[in-house]
Amino acid sequence: MVSNGNRTGTRAVPGVLLAGLLAVTAMSASAEDTAEISRGQQYYEKICAKCHETGIGPVLLGRGLPEVIFTTIPRSGLRAMPAFRVSDIDDATLQSLAKYLANSKPKP
Repeated sequence: MVSNGNRTGTRAVPGVLLAGLLAVTAMSASAEDTAEISRGQQYYEKICAKCHETGIGPVLLGRGLPEVIFTTIPRSGLRAMPAFRVSDIDDATLQSLAKYLANSKPKP
């Protein structure tokens, strides 16, 4: 490489590569989050909504509660809410469900 006294150009290339790599990582993480939320939403609609959308259990969507609430209560139970064993809902699905509920918007 011929030097013209301006070293800025040689430093810009690694910076551009790093920015591109970070953008790709963020996009793949976003796609994974979307898939995870969608899996949680599917479980919610299939199992949880039977009580939580019919007035038997409290409304869960759009409450703005942290994920830990939605992983702890289903495992231990609370009042009329039964405890769900790992054979009922595995940890990965429960985490997806918690992520979905924590990020959900209220139904209109």
